Amino acid sequence: MIYRDGIHEVVKKYSDKTALICQDRPFTFQDLNETSNMIIAYLRRLELRKGDKIALLCRSCHHYREMLWVAGKGGFVLVPVNGRLKPKEALYIINNSEARVLMISLEFAGTVKEIKADVKRIEHFFSLDAGVEGFPHLGALIKSYPTEDLCVELKEDDLLWFQYTSGTTGLPKGAIHTQGTACAIIDSINLVKDALREGSRVLHVLPLYSFAGMAFDLVYQWIGALTVIMPRFDVSEMMRLIEKYRITDCHIVPVILNFLLNAPDLGKYDLSSLKCITYGGAPMSPDLLKRGIEKFGPIFMQDYGASEAGALTFLYMEDHVLEGPPEKVKRLASCGRPIPGADVKVLNDAGEEVKPGEIGELTVKSPMVMKGYWKMPEETNEALKDGRFYTGDLCTVDEEGYIYIQDRKKDLVISGGMNIYPYEIERVILEHPAILDAAVIGIPDDIWGEAVCAVVVLKPGKLATEEEIIDHVKSKLASYKKPKKVDVIDAIPRTLSGKILKKDLRKKYWEGRERKV
Repeated sequence: MIYRDGIHEVVKKYSDKTALICQDRPFTFQDLNETSNMIIAYLRRLELRKGDKIALLCRSCHHYREMLWVAGKGGFVLVPVNGRLKPKEALYIINNSEARVLMISLEFAGTVKEIKADVKRIEHFFSLDAGVEGFPHLGALIKSYPTEDLCVELKEDDLLWFQYTSGTTGLPKGAIHTQGTACAIIDSINLVKDALREGSRVLHVLPLYSFAGMAFDLVYQWIGALTVIMPRFDVSEMMRLIEKYRITDCHIVPVILNFLLNAPDLGKYDLSSLKCITYGGAPMSPDLLKRGIEKFGPIFMQDYGASEAGALTFLYMEDHVLEGPPEKVKRLASCGRPIPGADVKVLNDAGEEVKPGEIGELTVKSPMVMKGYWKMPEETNEALKDGRFYTGDLCTVDEEGYIYIQDRKKDLVISGGMNIYPYEIERVILEHPAILDAAVIGIPDDIWGEAVCAVVVLKPGKLATEEEIIDHVKSKLASYKKPKKVDVIDAIPRTLSGKILKKDLRKKYWEGRERKV
């Protein structure tokens, strides 16, 4: 099956059912179908054809589902642009993707006006909101166009969307997803996420321009779930929406659970409707996870995946064991086991599978893997070898096949010839009662090459000295892993998927040096 055919089946099955609620405005599956068909007809009138790229710059809203259906049925390629990017960063993605159309919401009109003179291929600018000066309103332009489906010849390897990576280590790369990879992503998660039910009511907390947001919207639309969209994250608003719409499912990153558990108004809302909290995007501290389970119950599932390769592993609800045999309790620190249909292997530098306890790079071969990076052949060849995607994550595997992420290959700190994994130290620091958030990086050291530096955010009203934090780590880990320096800041810079922007943290420490890591 291709994604286009799946849309037709979903609309036929759930036609008059509410598909989305965005800012309290409901949209049925048929509403989305008719609007997307009108947009396709209008774009074809503008002589856009199969394979043409459409860039979308707006906050999370119903237009993401709508425009993915436009791409899926019309043969176009959707290019979601991260709404938190600076104008020049957004310009890079728009130009790199070779988009012919740019659609924006009101709040990004200023951004686009700033970069408009430098866009290379955009021929048509549209606003998704009425009354934006200099941008024709798309809704008004399509009113007279037909609502019926147009027949476009499509096959599995036709392009569907470019998912630009967060660029934590360099320029963003456009992972190419097709009609076929979209269906593979849907099928794989449906196979393992047994909490999925037709009566699910899901809250989209993560931005829809992220891969996690896009992938989970693909899955939930397939089962006719009611989806409530948050245009921007706010922990109090998240709890209000859960209570109001009796939300059963949500997908979060660890930092959101941290914010939720520390929210001063947590007890004001009825969150008892929650049946499944799926988390991913960044490693979860076992201590934080235990607190989450104690508060909300055994409703947590972990998915580990990548923008380039979809879901790789799952840690099921039954694997979230707080008490019992040590070999089961320790699984809270893992990302689970490979999902059905994904050939996941942890390989050493010689390309051999590692033995239990040894560290290697997580790799995968599956129908979900991207076609490559758009216009980046060298980066594609580095990431894809013999059809296998190399994630850049360093992991160990236990005797039962559970995988434990140790760190990002490029985040490794090498001090005095010793490999030090920042995530291990971050996890320990977050156990300190005064710490709200933490990141560990390598900073220059004239003797050891690199030294461990912890950058932390304190909980409101809490204090902790540098010496106290260092001693806390030393009491839990080998002495050579303890931070040599601790800096307190207001907020850890993160991507919208929760990954720490370590290149931003490193910048001030490595300024003026030839080496940056």
